[in-house]
Amino acid sequence: MMAAVGAPEVISQLESAAKVLMAPPSMVSTEQRQHAEHIFLSFRKSKSPFAICKHILETSKVDYVLFQAATAIMEAVVREWILLEKASIESLRTFLLTYVLQRPNLQKYVREQVLLAVAVIVKRGSLDKSINCKGIFHEVSQLISSGNPTVQTLACSILTALLSEFSSSSKTSNIGLSMEFHGNCKRQFQEDDLRQIFMLTMEVLQEFSRRENLNAQMSSVFQRYLALANQVLSWNFLPPNLGRHYIAMFEATQNVMLKPTEAWRDALLDTRVMDLFFTVHRKIREDSDMAQDSLQCLAQLASMHGPIFPDENAQVTYLAHLVEGLLNMINGIEIEDSEAVGISNIISNLITTFPRSILTALPSDLFSSFINCLTLLTCSFGRSAALEEVLDKDDMVYMEAYDKLLESWLTLVQDDEHFPRGCFVQPAVQVFNSYIQCHLAAPDGTRNLTANGVASHEEEEINELQEDDRELFSDQLASIGMLGRIAADHCIPLLTSLLEDRVTRLHGQLQRHQQHLMSSPDPGSVDRKVLDDLYEDIHWLILVTGYLLADDPQGETPLIPSEVMEYSIKHSTGVDINTTLQLLGSPGEKASSIPGCNRTDSVIRLLSAVLRTSEVESRATRASLTGLLSPQMGKDIVWFLRRWAKTYLLVDEKLYSQLADCRQISIPLSTAFGADTEGAQWIVGYLLEKVISNLSVWSSEPELANDTVELLVTLVEKRERANIVVQCENWWNLAKQFASRSPPLHLLSSSVQRTLMKALVLGGFAHMDSDTKQQYWAEVLHPLQQRFLNLINQENFAQICQEEAVKREIVATLEALCGIAEATQIDNVASLFSFLMDFLSSCIGLMEVYRNTPDTVNLIIEVFVEVAHKQICYLGESKSMKLYEACLTLLQVYSKNNLGRKRVDVTAEEDQYQDLLLIMELLTNLLSKEFIDFSDTDEVFRGQEQGSGAGRSVSAADVVLFGVNIVLPLMSQDLLKFPSLCNQYYKLITFICEIFPEKIPQLPEDLFKSLMISLELGMTSMSSEISQLCLEALSPLAEQCAKTQETDTPLFIATRHFLKLVFDMLVLQKHNTEMTVAAGEALYTLVCLHQAEYSELVETLLSSQRDAVIYQRLADAFNKLTASSTPPSMDRKQKVAFLKSLEEFVANVGGLLCVK
Repeated sequence: MMAAVGAPEVISQLESAAKVLMAPPSMVSTEQRQHAEHIFLSFRKSKSPFAICKHILETSKVDYVLFQAATAIMEAVVREWILLEKASIESLRTFLLTYVLQRPNLQKYVREQVLLAVAVIVKRGSLDKSINCKGIFHEVSQLISSGNPTVQTLACSILTALLSEFSSSSKTSNIGLSMEFHGNCKRQFQEDDLRQIFMLTMEVLQEFSRRENLNAQMSSVFQRYLALANQVLSWNFLPPNLGRHYIAMFEATQNVMLKPTEAWRDALLDTRVMDLFFTVHRKIREDSDMAQDSLQCLAQLASMHGPIFPDENAQVTYLAHLVEGLLNMINGIEIEDSEAVGISNIISNLITTFPRSILTALPSDLFSSFINCLTLLTCSFGRSAALEEVLDKDDMVYMEAYDKLLESWLTLVQDDEHFPRGCFVQPAVQVFNSYIQCHLAAPDGTRNLTANGVASHEEEEINELQEDDRELFSDQLASIGMLGRIAADHCIPLLTSLLEDRVTRLHGQLQRHQQHLMSSPDPGSVDRKVLDDLYEDIHWLILVTGYLLADDPQGETPLIPSEVMEYSIKHSTGVDINTTLQLLGSPGEKASSIPGCNRTDSVIRLLSAVLRTSEVESRATRASLTGLLSPQMGKDIVWFLRRWAKTYLLVDEKLYSQLADCRQISIPLSTAFGADTEGAQWIVGYLLEKVISNLSVWSSEPELANDTVELLVTLVEKRERANIVVQCENWWNLAKQFASRSPPLHLLSSSVQRTLMKALVLGGFAHMDSDTKQQYWAEVLHPLQQRFLNLINQENFAQICQEEAVKREIVATLEALCGIAEATQIDNVASLFSFLMDFLSSCIGLMEVYRNTPDTVNLIIEVFVEVAHKQICYLGESKSMKLYEACLTLLQVYSKNNLGRKRVDVTAEEDQYQDLLLIMELLTNLLSKEFIDFSDTDEVFRGQEQGSGAGRSVSAADVVLFGVNIVLPLMSQDLLKFPSLCNQYYKLITFICEIFPEKIPQLPEDLFKSLMISLELGMTSMSSEISQLCLEALSPLAEQCAKTQETDTPLFIATRHFLKLVFDMLVLQKHNTEMTVAAGEALYTLVCLHQAEYSELVETLLSSQRDAVIYQRLADAFNKLTASSTPPSMDRKQKVAFLKSLEEFVANVGGLLCVK
């Protein structure tokens, strides 16, 4: 287009196109805009546009046209590199540099683009040595030494452009060259040129740091060079041999740790470099933007590791210098808000990067000064973080800094065996005290005090959506709990006395309010300020106590933390066991009123303080003062009791003697809470009473009720604890009350009722004689069944089924069934399965009745999901069949009711598709039987009727494929936008392909098609996890084709298409390295199936290569790839060899064909 037209016409054409593109959308039509875009695109593609571009740059006044001319030069240079004379490339580069130098007032985006073109020329030339790269550094250093701020800024822009271009990160221009090329350029650049840029930058910073007063222009230059230094120190150094890491270069990694190569020793181990950054920071710390850069530079230096250190001595010397500089910097200043995060980053990097042996090799006085400084900083940041909360600041800089420092403490104290014994005790005491102080109200603490010590009295708005503190601050609390254990001698008694004092005051307050209410019954006249402060204090004290005494009870049986155990053992000689038990058993008394209370075990006394809180709460509810109580405190108490019970209740002494360090067990703890002790029995009874009281008083507080039933589950999920629970009369009363739906239990939310049912069922498997057990089930499960059958067998059930009371009863039954299924364990599955199976067929009948009530339908499907999820793995053949049959009937009814039901609203929320999600979950659960199967040919069900598996009527495959027939037509691309639906769907189809590949070719044509489209979509345009699932589905499909040896089936044709997709993915596209294995396995089976097509793909790829050297490298690599498996066959050994060759293939030529 451009060749035939003279320069002035081209310019006017481009300028009018630019006008259109810059115009507001309302002024121009879409066609005009597309036409204008087309003009620029074809201009950028025109052959050798150099002369005309130079002309445009020199004459046009339109910035956008100038920008496009610079882009055209950059793209054309790379495109036509081989055809260009070296001299003309050289002159082009000089022209572009001079152009920018002579026009200081160019628009920033035009200038950056011209400099980018220069950087691309330098990069493209760096590998074939045709352009003298070093020349450019000489020119830049001249610009820097000119002393002219405008010119120095330009020099900085040139260096920044080079850095971005060579960094091979997301900032690199897409110039259509291979990843290998980018990687080689980067490696060469980081060894030499990057160091030169660093040196130039250091000279500028040195120069500026000497000057007394900087004007605004000078400051701005200083800031640019400081940012450049930060960019160099945040460089992601490539390892010497890249292998298959070429992809990782382009991942934009956050927080790169500094890992320079040996070549940088002189530059970075020179102590003057670090000193310079400390000096610079002192000079500019008032300017918050610059301070962030200088602190970030220091944080990068604190993260330095790797081959740059010749030996450990060098590391110790470097670290000592860093710590000295840091202490000098911090000790002499009042820290600014903008410095907090930066300083905590330096400390955090230093503690995580340097090995313990290096930290302990520091001179001891320096190490202890560092720990003291860290202690003071942590306390000070904690206080400022608390202030931020009071003032409700948006930007919580101190909170972020405090979190970082607490994390650093956790890292240090978890390795405390490496450090001098006891060196962390005093610091732990200080940090712990300051945390407690910030969370208590005045006068003991500073909570809600603003900076000048005035209390802030605004009513706190409680945000409903806010997370609970125990989730929100779990990391902080874990660190504080750990520090509390390190200094248990101080912290356990401190928590005890604070909590005892608060509870006594709370008791007094509640009594006063009770008298007040008797004399004036108006509850509005109560001043709650004192109460609220007490509740908030107790809230934090219980949270800290919970985190100090026990670890998070996720997963395996948690052990009593060794520090707490040692503390209890150490003091046990002065402990009177009987007084301790008396203290434990009298939560209604003040601890100090018990004679000899100072000779009790401190760990138990701390627990007693929480039990006393619980007792004050229970008594207040009995005195009808519930309105004055805090549901939050109620939640804290049961949360604590659950966490405590999992760890301490019925301490299993065997667990401790088996540990490597063969731990002893504390006599007071094992006497109070061990198996067969009165203490354990008493406390189980007490906790059970608490649960029952909470469920009746707090049924309207769903979170508190939920925490309460979780405590109940904890009491019965271990058989030893359940054996004590079922001996309590209260337990039986609770079971009867729940089974008869008596108030107030029937008011509990459905999820709480479900968990309560689970607990009641688990309790039923405790040790009882057979009559008692029969009686128990008759009281718990029988009424459920009776009421349900009476209801659905009423003649007029169809008429009354939509009445609220009837629906409530049905929903309660369904929730209870889910709870029963959740209680399944290997030793109770036999009886629970039979009980549940009786219900499942009735549930299918309910599907009909409630087909227009989606919530109820979903709940019915959920019962099946839970039963399959919890029980299928234990069922033998005949039982599984029963379940498959029930599921199949369910799906048939669902399908009939949903036939032709259009989901009108495509944008509807995800919960509209809850039924689909549940059905896919059900199918996936049924399939899991193929992987996880604990059944022993109905061993679990010995003694019950043995159905013969001979007449197998329904298999898992039938159910699952029937289900897929329902799900596939409904899964539109819009629905795949919902992550949960998408994940569940792909998990399901991968499972099916892996387990029943022989069923896939039998699918009806339209379903088969949509399954194949889904697989392709998942491979090419979904997340890497889903892509991996789809790749895993391909191998079994290809193996299925190889088995049948039919070459005209739709599946055979589909696999041919997938061969090309996987080939392109592995060879031509950037993909995650973890996908190489899944893609490689798929590729191998597909190659076995379609050998001719594979050879064709390779031929086509080779013939498109112009460069003879690359052609040869590729041809050799492909030959090597299949050498171990010619001809390829579905043989495991060959496949493994192929995968090994594939890794080499990707490492050798992967970077050649991936283009950026």
